[in-house]
Amino acid sequence: MSRFNAKYILLFIILIVIVALSTLFAQQYSENFPISLIAIISYLVAVITATVLALLFIQKSFSSTVVKADTEIISVEELFSYTHDPTTNLPTAQQAQRTFEAAIKSNTGQRYATVVFKPVNFQQVNSLLGHHNSDLLLLQLAYCLQQKISDNVSLLSFGFSPEPVRIARLQSLQFLVVYNLTDSRFDDEIMLDELCHQLADSVPNAMSFKSFSLNFELAFGIAISGEHGDNFDEIIAHAGDALLNGLQKQQAINYFDKKSIVYNQSQLARMEAIRQDIKEEKLFCYLQPQVNINNHNIVGFQLRVHWYESELVKPLELYDFSELAEHSGELYLLTKQMLKQAFNTLESLHNIGVYQRISVTLSSASLFEVDLVDYIETKLQQHKISGKYLMIELSENVMISASNRVKVIIDQLKSLDIKISIANFSGSYESLRYVRKMAIHQLKINCQQLSNDSSNRVDKAITNALVTLTRSMKIPLVGTDIDRHDASEAYITMGGELIQGDIIHSGVVPDEIEIWLEKWYLQHPGSIPPEARPSIY
Repeated sequence: MSRFNAKYILLFIILIVIVALSTLFAQQYSENFPISLIAIISYLVAVITATVLALLFIQKSFSSTVVKADTEIISVEELFSYTHDPTTNLPTAQQAQRTFEAAIKSNTGQRYATVVFKPVNFQQVNSLLGHHNSDLLLLQLAYCLQQKISDNVSLLSFGFSPEPVRIARLQSLQFLVVYNLTDSRFDDEIMLDELCHQLADSVPNAMSFKSFSLNFELAFGIAISGEHGDNFDEIIAHAGDALLNGLQKQQAINYFDKKSIVYNQSQLARMEAIRQDIKEEKLFCYLQPQVNINNHNIVGFQLRVHWYESELVKPLELYDFSELAEHSGELYLLTKQMLKQAFNTLESLHNIGVYQRISVTLSSASLFEVDLVDYIETKLQQHKISGKYLMIELSENVMISASNRVKVIIDQLKSLDIKISIANFSGSYESLRYVRKMAIHQLKINCQQLSNDSSNRVDKAITNALVTLTRSMKIPLVGTDIDRHDASEAYITMGGELIQGDIIHSGVVPDEIEIWLEKWYLQHPGSIPPEARPSIY
């Protein structure tokens, strides 16, 4: 209860007492006219005064209730706490939004640039110092930034106090300034770059707390109203996108690119197209033979897949669209389709007495789903095929970055006698360590740039070293993408034996594999396996 209300109640009680005493006196001294007259007059004055006080109290209480209900009167301290971030004492994103939208509505035709920025190397502070101490460093950073640009009248002020507050705190570690470009006589990027450099220069050389010091670096993302959006949320989102893109490109200042919107829409359309084509099994599988060039013996096939995205362009290989298929959520379905085709082809080959391995590519570690091993084991049993005729091919990057879960699944595959191959082998120390540790069954090296002349000496030296290395390790090495005779000759000169590429065949449709084998065996009779059915040669 307020002091004002308590005073009213006390006065009202006193007047009630006066009225009671006046009534008592009037009754006791009714025969004494002067005393009775005084008592009656006092009674009337007290009643009138009490009535007025009661009306004033009721009016005051009703007015206070209405004001509270309609306007929610709060103190300056409460208003500050509602509109400012407690860590940095800067206005919140909601307060910045109100200020920015009010500025746009009151000044039609104004052009504003939103600059979203953050310290790029602040995350380590939390782990080293804890959130409480890192908050103190963040407060110090916010103070330095605000002091540097407080006099820049081209920046919006987000605060209520007479002193301008030209920086707002967004989510996480992001901050915001809004620059009015309307009256600028210079190029937008010149002015905004200068502002960003000014903010970056305002950071002390080494911000310190106790025994810890850190040199903060700022990264900026910029979007301009009208060009990159018409409302606060849209413009801020685009500035945030520009900031993220700049961090990926390691650029300190990055402007939002309108083409990225079109690009994203195009990517979404491509994702939907490949998702539909995978679900409807419209991608094309084919087999590329792997041959020992010394005796023309076939040592296996790689199952490859093409996506005809458009009739106007050449088909895409798996490595060209695997990331797109992964984002569409259907890459694992595609892999199961490839495995299904591999088992169907293996069964067809076995029926004609040809027992060769078929390798299937897993282009991403995300393909190691929980049910992968069960799916493959079921197919092996269904087609009555030994696991040694299936090879799983992984890229070197997938193998090196494999998690413990992936390694466990690889071990489970090897327990089914399934072979493991590494494509695009580089021979690096890390890759060699994995080859020794995980007992890889085959390595593949890209020989597309290989030639038999004096050019590409580096590629030739690397290939020559890998041929020698894998021979000493007794691991089969397949030279892939050998599409020219000079590349084949160069590879053979180094001691390479197993080749794959257009020089052998660009790719056989699975349904025509028996026809192709018949032609191959006719050309190279010495390569016919003893168990092959006579009808194919």
